[in-house]
Amino acid sequence: MRRLLLPVLVGLTLLAAASPAAAKDIHVDCDAPVAGDGTAAAPFNSIAQPFDLRPDHHLLFRRGSTCEGTLRVTSGDNGAQPASVGAYGSGDLPKIVGAGQDAVRLSDVSNLTVSDLDISNPGPGGPLGEGDQVRNGIRVTAQSESVRNLTLSGLVIHDVNGDLTKNGDGSAAIQATVTGSGSIHFQNLLVKGNRITSVSRSAISISGTNDLTRPDADQPWPAASTGVVIEDNRIDLIAGDGIVPRGTDGAIVQDNIVSRGNLAGRPLLDPEGPMCNAGIWTFRSNNTVIRGNEVFGMEHNGCDGTGFDVDYRQDGTIIEGNYSHDNEGGFVLLCSDETQHRADVRFNLSVDDGTMINHGPCGIAEGIIGDLSGIRMYNNTVVSPSPTVSLQLGLVDEMFMPGDFRFENNLVFARSETGQVPCGERCSHNAFFNLPPSGDLALFGDPLLTGPLLAADGKAAASGFRLKSASPLRGAGIPVTGGGAKDFFGNPIPKVPSIGFDQTPLAGPPTGPNKACKRARTARTKARNQVAGLARQLRKLRRSGAAPKRIRPVVRRLGRARSEVKRQHRKALRTCPGGATRS
Repeated sequence: MRRLLLPVLVGLTLLAAASPAAAKDIHVDCDAPVAGDGTAAAPFNSIAQPFDLRPDHHLLFRRGSTCEGTLRVTSGDNGAQPASVGAYGSGDLPKIVGAGQDAVRLSDVSNLTVSDLDISNPGPGGPLGEGDQVRNGIRVTAQSESVRNLTLSGLVIHDVNGDLTKNGDGSAAIQATVTGSGSIHFQNLLVKGNRITSVSRSAISISGTNDLTRPDADQPWPAASTGVVIEDNRIDLIAGDGIVPRGTDGAIVQDNIVSRGNLAGRPLLDPEGPMCNAGIWTFRSNNTVIRGNEVFGMEHNGCDGTGFDVDYRQDGTIIEGNYSHDNEGGFVLLCSDETQHRADVRFNLSVDDGTMINHGPCGIAEGIIGDLSGIRMYNNTVVSPSPTVSLQLGLVDEMFMPGDFRFENNLVFARSETGQVPCGERCSHNAFFNLPPSGDLALFGDPLLTGPLLAADGKAAASGFRLKSASPLRGAGIPVTGGGAKDFFGNPIPKVPSIGFDQTPLAGPPTGPNKACKRARTARTKARNQVAGLARQLRKLRRSGAAPKRIRPVVRRLGRARSEVKRQHRKALRTCPGGATRS
């Protein structure tokens, strides 16, 4: 009889001590030989029971210990005084090793900080991306009420071998999902300073609302999650996406490092279905700011693999001051849309990415095509062996459905001579080196960068791509209405910006083009516009099957116009500083 009662008494002791009325510190040491009462002298030795934390209660795991199973935390009182989950003692972080869907599970818990834990959920093993079950490192849900003031920081999350489900019920290192309906959401969710590695599918996945009726970004959206900040996280070796906030309004994703993602990507026509992932992006969201991040080593594997992504079903997105390099899928993916779709891609540095712009109708499976209207790409510096514009890495001579897409004040630098890149109908005041200029009022020639032009890890490498004091790109841009306040390096944007991501001011007044240079530029612009008009006229005549006698005069005029462009080009090279001349 005594043996039968002992497990029952231990279980009752654990359950009672997990939500004490008076104690503020609850201690757990899963390596302890016997179960205690939760004090430092006699800690719990199991996480089998959920912990119901009250305000100002602190659930502490002994450093150096290992708990297996699922750590479940609920909250019986969401008072203003925050509770916490963390560590005590000295040594390595305490380990929580999951053996099911979640290693750590937070359900409807507000006013809580979770930190200083080593979390894994390895499953049966096998290569990353081949797991057959949903697995999460830490899963947060808001089911019956909104979750407020939740912080996840200082966590080490690794070896989460989940399946490739891509939604709020899928696999991730950190999965925060609103599962309730109506206006339930997250408010003030901070994910900061975590180290995440070897995870399938996503590193950080936020699903902030079940309200599918997203308004335009300048309209209120009460059901969206707000105050979401994801910053200073280090993410590496991810089967799918790096960071994706969904269902949010005003989310900030800043100062994170994401590397080696999309490892389990699959092509669009793969028999098992496409598997497309990017480093940092957002979806079904408004007013997202993605800034100061570094993304590198994204694989393509047949779909996406870009550092950043302006997807469809979003509005008011800003991607600024980021460093993208060595991503097979390219710097940025631009998706067309049929609804309001505003986004600024500005003051970023892209070095040796697979393509400058990957773009297309990402929502075509849902019948969404549209165009790129509302997207502005300005004051970026792009350096690669051969900058290109592509449709899923298939090179294109013209942009797909650009609409009023704007491409301005960008420096496109080819390490070796290559062909012209398309940039839409509203393309002006850009600079090109080692490739023919595109658009109107372009500069081409040596931009005079400081060097070295190396794609090294760490944002300090960006200093090699600054403008020299004599660079002809200084003060050669065009003001952008509603543009950013600071450049990549934190410098204020002058009234007349320079071309590229660097707006560092000179000690003295900038050296601008002289009058002869300006006249040569104007004359050549006029000649180039004439060439463009005649070329369009010639294409129309040929497509309509016009008679040769109508075509020959246009061909002769086009030849003379091209000769005039070359003449004015040679004149500009003689008169403009640095030899870089505006087309």
